[in-house]
Amino acid sequence: MADAEQNSGGPAVAMTASGQGTPNVEQPWLDYQPRERMAVLAASILGSSMAFINGTAVTLALDPIQEGLGASLGDMLWIASIYMMFLASLMLIGGSLGDFYGRRAVFAWGVGVFSLGSLACGIAPTEEILIAARAAQGIGAALLTPMSLTLIANAFDREHRGSAIGIWSAASALMTGLGPPIGGILAEQVSWRWIFFMNIPFGLAALAITLLMTTSRPPPRQPDRIDWKGAVLAIIGCGGIAFGLITLSETRNVEPMSFLTSVWGLAILIGIIAIGVLIRVERTARTPMAPPRLFESSMFNAVNVVTMLIYGALGGIFVFYPIVLNDAWGYSVDQSGIAFLGFAVPMVMITTISGYLMKRVGVRLMLAAGSLTCALAFCSMGVFPWSDSIFGAFMSMLIFGVGMALVAPAMTTAIFNATPEDSHGAASGINNALARAATLFAIVGFGVISAFAYERAGGMIAEVIDYGAGDYLYGEQAEIYKAAMAESFRALVWVCVALSFASAMVAAFFIDDTIEKQSFETRPKHQIFGFLRMFETAPSRERDLDRDPDSSDKAGKET
Repeated sequence: MADAEQNSGGPAVAMTASGQGTPNVEQPWLDYQPRERMAVLAASILGSSMAFINGTAVTLALDPIQEGLGASLGDMLWIASIYMMFLASLMLIGGSLGDFYGRRAVFAWGVGVFSLGSLACGIAPTEEILIAARAAQGIGAALLTPMSLTLIANAFDREHRGSAIGIWSAASALMTGLGPPIGGILAEQVSWRWIFFMNIPFGLAALAITLLMTTSRPPPRQPDRIDWKGAVLAIIGCGGIAFGLITLSETRNVEPMSFLTSVWGLAILIGIIAIGVLIRVERTARTPMAPPRLFESSMFNAVNVVTMLIYGALGGIFVFYPIVLNDAWGYSVDQSGIAFLGFAVPMVMITTISGYLMKRVGVRLMLAAGSLTCALAFCSMGVFPWSDSIFGAFMSMLIFGVGMALVAPAMTTAIFNATPEDSHGAASGINNALARAATLFAIVGFGVISAFAYERAGGMIAEVIDYGAGDYLYGEQAEIYKAAMAESFRALVWVCVALSFASAMVAAFFIDDTIEKQSFETRPKHQIFGFLRMFETAPSRERDLDRDPDSSDKAGKET
């Protein structure tokens, strides 16, 4: 035993009175053999890859899905948004479930639910069943995404954890970049259903490795209870607002006072009330999903505002840009997928040097400059002379990728620098959940704007042909329809420009120099977190596993 302690740096197993070993909760990686570490890494990569591919590939398939199922604009908004609704609502509670029921078990359940949801999406005969299956995918993603990085952090010590996360990140980035072209090719050449079917092999492999090659271990700490009340209120709040806005997008001739008497107005009101009650509940909850003390920091709040503004623009435009490329400008789905590769190239290249950039120019300047670059990209999508060409689409996504490559890692660093070290996990989880919520509200809100702009520009054609359903038109009618679709997209472009400009202003004037402190968050693995956060990643439990137990004491002494 002495030799073992000397070689490992501490006791690998604590012995009970009965002679049985118990897991080392202070240094959990000591209980893992090399083979099991590799199994954990492989399972985490495979499980997360499903969510990354799904997050980018499905946006390319919305137009083929609408054509194949005869879905309305409202149906398409539900297909795009209900996944994000459950992901945003349940993401924070996903980490608590792992601490309560076991992280390996929750990860396995998440992979299983996501895989079954993917199968249901692929065989869905109607849009209603597809919407329900997308909800199941969202629930699965909310369980597996917080656990994937946590399992890696459990299995690897501090010295090797960065390399393991780097491998995981590289594989995930590759899957994210391949999502649009793969999704476009499958939707155009085979069927949109195969975008969902391709998730299943990843899920089966991840489940097999998890269940057969890893063992269950108790988490380092177990919460007293799970904040189910907060989770339910989050679902009601997000769902009520989403339902109201989607219903509004399909409502014609809206009266000024109809908010008080309509179904959509009542749904939005219920959603707002639920969110208000959620805030009150979280302030008094014994184990809140979102610790209220974090929101006492004006810096934390400012960074969250930047997050919601820029990710709202990102989430909304990613859904509607492929539609306008197909319906207004006549490009095939696979051509659109190739154009979206322009986004991935600068993200991969610039993110690798983001730590150096932050040291040279500062976090605040990177946030502001990145937001303004995104505004330029949105103008390129719908205002510049090249906007209606596939080359213009590629260049627009390239500029957008540069902007997000500046914003994402700086945002992660800002969140960590604005909060105490023992709150990094909770702060990151809240920030990720707000990004998902902003994406949800942007999708349904953009649907309302698109519907009204389309009706105004399309005239008689818009009264007969629903948004996105004019594929069979020809001649003068087709030209009017395409012009109306393009005009509706330009309305969204200006909204995105405004959101990006507001994000730059908040970063420039409401984030002060205290955010610039240099700390471990500028290391490559944290830069990669920033890149991946927009596609599903939520390292919300990192505080349990990647902090020195004495760090808070040391920080206090240094202060």
